[in-house]
Amino acid sequence: MHLKTQNSSGVTLDEADAMVAIVSSVSVSASRAAAAVAPAPAPAPAPSGGGGGGGGGVVPSLPITSVTLSGRAYPLSAVTVLKDGQIALTTIAGPDANFKVVLTGLSAGQYIFAVFGEDDSGRRSALFTFPIFLTTGAATTISGIFISPTIAVDKSEIKRGDSLAIFGQSVSRGEITIAVNSDQEIFVKTRADKNGVYLYNFDTAPLNIGQHSAKSKAAVAGETSSYSKVVGFTVGTKSVARKKEQKAIKGDIQNDGRVNLIDFSILAYWYKRPKSPARVDLNGDGKVTLVDFSIMAYYWTG
Repeated sequence: MHLKTQNSSGVTLDEADAMVAIVSSVSVSASRAAAAVAPAPAPAPAPSGGGGGGGGGVVPSLPITSVTLSGRAYPLSAVTVLKDGQIALTTIAGPDANFKVVLTGLSAGQYIFAVFGEDDSGRRSALFTFPIFLTTGAATTISGIFISPTIAVDKSEIKRGDSLAIFGQSVSRGEITIAVNSDQEIFVKTRADKNGVYLYNFDTAPLNIGQHSAKSKAAVAGETSSYSKVVGFTVGTKSVARKKEQKAIKGDIQNDGRVNLIDFSILAYWYKRPKSPARVDLNGDGKVTLVDFSIMAYYWTG
């Protein structure tokens, strides 16, 4: 993909195509965020009989560097934006699955942004990743982001010939294509419901005994997402239900399904310390403060 940026001086710069993920529509425009030229100084007052005093000039406002990200996720789902591997912010997609976020106060330079969605069962999508070079005073817009579906299966091992439930969440009413790995890849299609939830009962008879995997992608309104994460399963002589995935609880730092004193102790260790891990920074502001303790208290299970 070819990216053009017009800087604040009106000069158009060409930048090589370096996107890691496919962005269907990217437009970058730059404009002055505020006038950078100070107004002409007012005429100096006539000298008075008393002593003179110093005068002050008008300080020009600094141009704002920002990036706007928009696209599709899942209806009313959490959408998280990472900047250079750290959580920058989290928002909620609308009932139509669309989302839009604006990040301001950025410095000029090269960044790697990533976006992921989380469905109503706590499953996360694959990362949608792309690099951006920001210019001072530029308002950069990345549109057409299409977060891939989530995917899961109901059995870790399936008896050959039995049906395997493949399911997940994507855009409302989206067409879902499921690719099942075999000697020759098998493609099947289904449609998500109004909440973006999809389900396909896959006949495993054509599959050989052994390890297999599945992935999915979504299409709607002429746009297509990238493929989801890959989920694995085994075709054998018996069926074994997959252990139910436990939905992540905010504040469950040690990931044991509870929020208790152990999590509190870990959070307390990182209180006001620099470079705290993302898992303890519960509100994603880059530091552990009393706000994070408030969030933990809300989700407390004991």
